[in-house]
Amino acid sequence: MSHTHEEWSESNINHYQSAHSSRTKSERIRNEADTLMANCSSKTQRSQQEANNRLGSRIEDCNSWRADLQTELDNNIRENGLLKETKSELEHAIAETERPLRINMECIKNREARISIDLVKDEVENSLEREVENIKTYQQRMQKMLAKVNQQIETNHSMQDKLHGDLEHKDMALEIDRDCHEMHNDAIDIKHHDGVEEEDVSGSVPQSWAKFSKNNVEESQAAGRAATRQLRYDVNNLINNAASDMSVHWNKTNRAFTDRISETQDAHRNLKSNLILTKNEINDLEKCIDRLKISVGSIHPPLKVAQSRLKKRLRRPDVELCNDEPHRHLTMEVKELQESIRLLENKLAESNNALADLMKNKERLEQNIRVKKNSLLIDQQKCITMRRHFPFMVISTIREPFF
Repeated sequence: MSHTHEEWSESNINHYQSAHSSRTKSERIRNEADTLMANCSSKTQRSQQEANNRLGSRIEDCNSWRADLQTELDNNIRENGLLKETKSELEHAIAETERPLRINMECIKNREARISIDLVKDEVENSLEREVENIKTYQQRMQKMLAKVNQQIETNHSMQDKLHGDLEHKDMALEIDRDCHEMHNDAIDIKHHDGVEEEDVSGSVPQSWAKFSKNNVEESQAAGRAATRQLRYDVNNLINNAASDMSVHWNKTNRAFTDRISETQDAHRNLKSNLILTKNEINDLEKCIDRLKISVGSIHPPLKVAQSRLKKRLRRPDVELCNDEPHRHLTMEVKELQESIRLLENKLAESNNALADLMKNKERLEQNIRVKKNSLLIDQQKCITMRRHFPFMVISTIREPFF
């Protein structure tokens, strides 16, 4: 089949036009592709750089919070260490209270050995009882304070666990973000992870993330370290107050002992003085009784003489039995001698009664002297000897708070 020249020419023109159109389109596409590639490359670089910058900023924020957490953890640990030392001091103080209490109880027990009238509820006994009550009151207060200290130590450990956990998570996040920050396009461990951009990351937002660590630090500062510092001061004040107050009671009891010993010594001296006087009086009265007996005995011969004379003169005969002057005198003499004997015997009986009373008083004085001597032995040697020094050693020292 043959074609005309016009068809041939038109065919060539169509080919030219189609090629031109195709080249124009291709050129446009190439230009657009170059522009798109340049734009994408620039955008990719900017986006990756922005990601790098944000990762770097995130690392800085994380490092900053990690430093705050580590500082607070170190402070908490140190403050808790001081509290544990304070706990040891408190436990020592509690143990120390047993020493004055034991001595006090020994004094009370020793004084139960007082006898007779000296077994009295005196000011010493009242003071010992008040001292026991004071010591036991401080023991109870210290035990309650020890329970608070133990609770605070547990609270601090809980705070430390939170800080430790937060730090561990920060370290894990930092390691991941540093790896991400160092990752580059030529890294050998990069690969496609289709759909990863759709993964859930709702664990926190920057505000809640920062607030979580902020709360941990503030809680440790307030409920941990501040409370611990206050508790340490409370413990130190309690120990010092206990030492001071118990010492005051101890000294009051010692003064009561001193006063009672002085009072007993005075009574002991007075009793001994009275005993000496009583013994002297007994000696004098015994001599007097001997003289009274001799005196009574010395009157009997004259009485016998007078009575014998009267008896013999009664044998005078008849009118010679005259009531004459000799008879009247002999009669009066007999009566006088009998009256003297009666008076002397009455005085002898009175003297013997007085001697018996003196002997009883002597025995009572000697018994009371033994009673007082026993009391002085108990108070002066058994009790006050143990109480010369206040047996409560305070090792607590006020320390400056750690910030």
